[in-house]
Amino acid sequence: MVAMNNTKLMRRLLYIAVPIFLISLAWFVSLVKDKILPEKPVHYHAGFIVIKDNQQVSFSDQKYMSIKPCVLDKAKNHEDSEEDTQREKAHLHDSIGDVVHVEARGAKWKDLFTNITYDLNYAEVEAYINGKKVTNFQDSTIWPYDSLVAFVGNGNNVNNFLSRAVTKKHIQEVASKSEDCGES
Repeated sequence: MVAMNNTKLMRRLLYIAVPIFLISLAWFVSLVKDKILPEKPVHYHAGFIVIKDNQQVSFSDQKYMSIKPCVLDKAKNHEDSEEDTQREKAHLHDSIGDVVHVEARGAKWKDLFTNITYDLNYAEVEAYINGKKVTNFQDSTIWPYDSLVAFVGNGNNVNNFLSRAVTKKHIQEVASKSEDCGES
């Protein structure tokens, strides 16, 4: 009878100890993961154009540009401000208004328009990513070499402007020549 009670006690202890051990191990791994396997910095490019009332909007003006250079290797223990963190998500450089620089995981198209301070009523935008019509494009993640064509207003000749979408070749050329940062 004593042996049976000891067996039951050992099982109960195992039911408690094993989960505690596994939780502790997961916590420890999460603490040292960045030291052992640091995350590779995010840096890639995509293309976009906006057509408003059948005219392509130019985003090459300095007012749309990020003047802070791309940060590929951040200093240890460096904390960005909220504004820096937002800007890194998606921005423009070098007076090139059709290639977006993405430096944060999960950057969305709305991050680009927020950062270049270009107001869009997203409910009134007809958008195509890589030639395919999408709804709620603003919440779509920007992926490397994506090409967005966004139509705003009236009288837009969709087929004509879809043929002017930014190409992967152009994105690669811009990335390789970038004064502030290239492809990583």
